[in-house]
Amino acid sequence: MEDERLVRLAQDHGYVTAGQVAKALEEKRQLADRGIERSVWFLLQDLGFIADHQIQDLRKYVSSTQVRALEVDGYTLQGRLGSGGMGDVFRAVDGDSNAAAVKLLSSRLAHSVEHTRRFHREARATLRLRHPHITRTLGSGELDGQCYLIMELVPGPSLKLRVIEHGRLSLDEALTLLWQMAQALRHAWHRGVLHRDVKPANIILAPPRPGVSEPFCAKLCDFGLAKVWSDATGEPDDSRGQLTGTGMALGTPHYMAPEQASGEQDLDQRADIYSLGASLYHALLGQTMYSGRSSTAIMYKQVTEDVDLEPLRKLSADAGIIQLLTRMLNRRRDRRIASWEDVLAAAEVLAPGMAQTQQAALDGCQLSSASSTLTPGVGPIDSSDSHSPALTPRATRKPAVLPLTLILALASAVVLMLALGLLLAVGNRDPVPVSPATFAAALASSDSRSRILELAPGIYPGPWRLGIAQAGMTLRATGAGVRLTGFGDQPALRLEPGLKDTLLSGLTLVNPDGVALEVLGGAEARLDTTSIEGSVVVAGGMLTANRLRVQGGIEMDSQGALSVTDGFLSGKHPLRMRSGSLLLLRCRIAGGGPDAALLALQAGRAEMDAVELLGSEGASTGLRLAAGVQVRLTDVAVAGVALGLEADGALIHHIDGLSLSASVTGLRWTGPRDPAWTWSGLAVQAPTPIDGPLTLIPGSGARRERLPAPGSP
Repeated sequence: MEDERLVRLAQDHGYVTAGQVAKALEEKRQLADRGIERSVWFLLQDLGFIADHQIQDLRKYVSSTQVRALEVDGYTLQGRLGSGGMGDVFRAVDGDSNAAAVKLLSSRLAHSVEHTRRFHREARATLRLRHPHITRTLGSGELDGQCYLIMELVPGPSLKLRVIEHGRLSLDEALTLLWQMAQALRHAWHRGVLHRDVKPANIILAPPRPGVSEPFCAKLCDFGLAKVWSDATGEPDDSRGQLTGTGMALGTPHYMAPEQASGEQDLDQRADIYSLGASLYHALLGQTMYSGRSSTAIMYKQVTEDVDLEPLRKLSADAGIIQLLTRMLNRRRDRRIASWEDVLAAAEVLAPGMAQTQQAALDGCQLSSASSTLTPGVGPIDSSDSHSPALTPRATRKPAVLPLTLILALASAVVLMLALGLLLAVGNRDPVPVSPATFAAALASSDSRSRILELAPGIYPGPWRLGIAQAGMTLRATGAGVRLTGFGDQPALRLEPGLKDTLLSGLTLVNPDGVALEVLGGAEARLDTTSIEGSVVVAGGMLTANRLRVQGGIEMDSQGALSVTDGFLSGKHPLRMRSGSLLLLRCRIAGGGPDAALLALQAGRAEMDAVELLGSEGASTGLRLAAGVQVRLTDVAVAGVALGLEADGALIHHIDGLSLSASVTGLRWTGPRDPAWTWSGLAVQAPTPIDGPLTLIPGSGARRERLPAPGSP
């Protein structure tokens, strides 16, 4: 095996001693007891027994002519750029001299089901992410049994190498790094990806972008240990196999969050927040937070000791950054800063102009991306690349129409303003506690209008109806287990005409055999943190939901309006719209069946932003659009289906990031495509990328490729 050969060569060259190799072997045994698999070669580097320049010398020595000449999906490998626990990364060029980075799974891991699944998981994770501060994946597949990823080639050193060669970062550089990485990790988290291995070696510092006042453009790479939420149950995809298990810690000890080092499984964004804090500490101080004779000792300190920020104070570091690091590096995650939004808000306080500068840069990237388009079968390509392919020449844009997002946002704002006014008007009224026995009387009370009813946990057997008499009312659960139930053709809850400004919070609506929630024309309501076991029917009403979970599917008709933020919808037919308006933001849609579509739209208007459609076994179609529907798609990913997108002459005015991964056909298209439409970031991965008369007009360096079907996870 190559790692064993490198260890022998290191000893032959006098770079390491037999004693150091013995210590690495002992460290390997200790880590194996904790469920962590590391090679001796990796541990020699981790323990600091071998220098980076010595590693580079050995890599050049073993880089054979056969490896350098290897060709992967049209790219010829030219030389090794670096190595990691999963494999090696090579520089490569295609026939048009376009450069890329190709990551090959190590041959010693090629027969490991666990590591092969991790490699495919990295491909799935990065294909769904499109952000200026995340390295892009352009394609993936297998060649002679060896897995590969084709990635954006980013010029510049890693943060680790930058600190080694040029010393600590300045405060301005550290704040730029914090802002850029927090933006990238927030983008990943909102799309169901937790990195779990944020560290200086996985942050590349590319040159500043033209016209942007910044010391560098940082890019996050290596999602090999990422946790990806991607199955029909909404659980992470490593929860069912052997990728992780109880008590197994994954990550790099020096930057690992305490809960991660303890082998806990319910990790969230706070783990990456801690790791970014540890990376910033290293960048500002030039050394890691903890040291020890072994990785086990370092992880023990992560779990049991509070981080010492006194060295930063001795360097006269800014008090604000020390305070922020204190919050990011709290070993108790319930006391740690809770979200990336909070991190960015704190960074804005430390550098008031940072938000405007960086947001302008992000907007510039998005505008630049919108001005170029991508061929199905090719992943996102930077707009500065002169070889970016194009679908059709862009004509003068049609007069702009009021976007659906703005319409629904204005409507929601009106609802919120009315609700606020009512809340102020009745602010002196105390909430009314109710139980299953008193709920009906409280609803029927003459003074129930605009009241707050606090529901005690329990079963509230229905059916229940809310109408004009309950306008402005708030139904709020006081704890878990507030279940409103229906039966047969009687919904658990029916919202009737005249209902306005009503909020339902923390409730569970149950009718497994039928409709659990019905919203009739003229009714308007908001749902917050609501779980529905059964189906939902929006028949002409207006429903705005935040943190909604539906097991049974949603049907829309009669010009109903639905807006869902941070939702999870599942079932054989998760969402069907016959007419109406639809807005989905940061949602996952899962399930499907042999003859079913995850999302089927027949008529009306729809807008989707950061939406993932994941088919279960045997799922037929991801997204089915009829001729009478108008659609805008932003950062939408479809996977786990036979047919990714079926469009029967639909009006898809705007695409800014659409990833289709299908086992048979990526995109089935009928009808014309308007040249004035804006399509950008279209990536198709399927044996048949396009089926239909969708014409590709090659531009400068344009190309059309057929990507292989994705490997089994």
